[in-house]
Amino acid sequence: MAQQTKQGAQSTHPSFFVLILVFFFWGFLAASNSIFIPFCKSHFNLTQLESQLIDFSFYSAYFIGSLILYLASAARKVDILNKIGYKKGIIYGLLISVLGSAIMIPCVNKEKIVPVKETLSDISSFQVEQQLQTSDRQVKIRREKEKDAYVLLISDNEAAQKYITHPQLLAEIPQGFTKDEEHHQYAGAFTKASAEKILNVLDTDFKQTVTFGYFALILMALFIVALGFSLQQTAANPFAILLGDPAKGTHRLNLAGGINSFGTTIGPIIVSMLLFGNIKGGDVSTDISKINTLYILLIVLFLIAAAIFAFVKMPESQDSEAFETSPKATKSILGISLMFILILLGLILKIELPFFIAGIIGIIGILFFTKVASAGNPDGWGAMKYPQLTLGMLAIFIYVGVEVTIASNLGALLKTPGFLTPRGLAESELDPYVSLFWGSMMIGRWTGAISVFNVSKTMRKILCVVVPFIAYGVILGANVIKGNNVTELYPYTICIAIQIIGFFAGQDKPAKTLMVFGLLGVGTVLIGLFTSGALATFAFISGGLFCSVMWPSIFALSIAGLGKYTGQGSAFLVMMILGGSLVPPVQGGLADIPSIGIHASYIIPALCFAYLAFFAFRVKNILKSQGIDYESAISGGH
Repeated sequence: MAQQTKQGAQSTHPSFFVLILVFFFWGFLAASNSIFIPFCKSHFNLTQLESQLIDFSFYSAYFIGSLILYLASAARKVDILNKIGYKKGIIYGLLISVLGSAIMIPCVNKEKIVPVKETLSDISSFQVEQQLQTSDRQVKIRREKEKDAYVLLISDNEAAQKYITHPQLLAEIPQGFTKDEEHHQYAGAFTKASAEKILNVLDTDFKQTVTFGYFALILMALFIVALGFSLQQTAANPFAILLGDPAKGTHRLNLAGGINSFGTTIGPIIVSMLLFGNIKGGDVSTDISKINTLYILLIVLFLIAAAIFAFVKMPESQDSEAFETSPKATKSILGISLMFILILLGLILKIELPFFIAGIIGIIGILFFTKVASAGNPDGWGAMKYPQLTLGMLAIFIYVGVEVTIASNLGALLKTPGFLTPRGLAESELDPYVSLFWGSMMIGRWTGAISVFNVSKTMRKILCVVVPFIAYGVILGANVIKGNNVTELYPYTICIAIQIIGFFAGQDKPAKTLMVFGLLGVGTVLIGLFTSGALATFAFISGGLFCSVMWPSIFALSIAGLGKYTGQGSAFLVMMILGGSLVPPVQGGLADIPSIGIHASYIIPALCFAYLAFFAFRVKNILKSQGIDYESAISGGH
């Protein structure tokens, strides 16, 4: 108590401003994946599902990290993080992320070069829109939607004439080459039967090779970076409360959350600049090693942050509360872990989509079994004896899943010819739309933070209208600095106006807000599914607006009434960030099926939003039956 009293008399500890830099880079790197995914898809010749393994590696690290902490604490009957202290927890997390960033650099540069003729089996097994490019990026081979149809793409430069006039190539491409002015290339259609002859010509006459990167090594490095993030996040949120007056802890968390959202907004823009420079339009030849600049910067900043935390005296938690052990709940968590292992088995066996679906169904089944079993006999279930928590764990799983999957599949959608533009966007043109999605999270979170401050009702209403457009201005400003044409983003103001109406309809009440935004999410995704062009694009992107304040609403409703099990329940909810690693590959797998495609695969976000709206309705009745004022729950920041 003396510790808290002394701290309460002080202003915010200076190291808090170092801590929010860490918050910034969590958001920066997570959102940057939305640009890195479509880039890696073409660079490593991946299917859409395989490209989503970036999210799988990144978000599964949060689950694995939380699981290790929970099981170790359960085995020793003491909260491991409390024992080592939040300060050391953040330092260790930073050093783990430094290790992952250091490993990333040689992994990115590690490649093998093979003659192009040895890629026949790879090309023969391509999914629709999957492509392969030669080491000099002069030639690409892409699988088309029609059965056994391919296209040979030749970059429009001084070497192009040698290819498009070559008699043996023209013999296999009966309709010849057509010039694609927008993407600065020539295109010639051929069938699977001609693939071997074309590859032999490219090998013997042009000495073409293909460079294969070690995508699995990059995934491993990204997993280690995110594993450090997991430990940092687990420690940083309660640590932010300690670094100043406890009564103003929520304000600091909201500030940190706002900085995190700013990181998600500019991350895609910065990574696009690193990979493509300021070039706008067309297919840009670039080197994946350019991403090393980002990871070198991360290493430096994380080491500086770790050094500051190590040498500056800071307050520590005096919480010595015993760790709650719940053997039945632990078995459920282990069951979810087995489903995760099942999915890993599917990746090893190359039967990805069925195993992803089976694993997710298994996780849902375990949570609903837990809900039913604990209702009959609550002994040994700990926090899981509360139905609001088990349903909330699934809600967090689905919320993180829908947030990530909309953004991570957006690049492939916008690159699709005929969706937004006749030819589809190039990779160098994606960042304004990706940054707008993640910026939408910032718009909602900045608006949601207004209720924390002590202002009059009239001023609060005014700010609820003004703040979203200030945040929108920040998004436009970041894109202008990069040199993007922001006039195409102006119609999005309609979506922001709809979100503002949603905020007023939610009345700062978690259940009502979650239900309103869940239903708005369903509605806008359905609009996107049945339209195309700018209307569909902005409809899908607006999912970021409706996701933006879901985390605190779900969290508050899920832990309401848990009493002494609140800490344990919070740990279980954090584990379910796992949804961000499992939902995107399922949507990617559906997109790889020619009869479905990337556009129709957005049925997955619609189903996710529908469950979140259902959860809001169901949990309201559950809490009401327990005598809990569900509409007065105080929600925290994410």
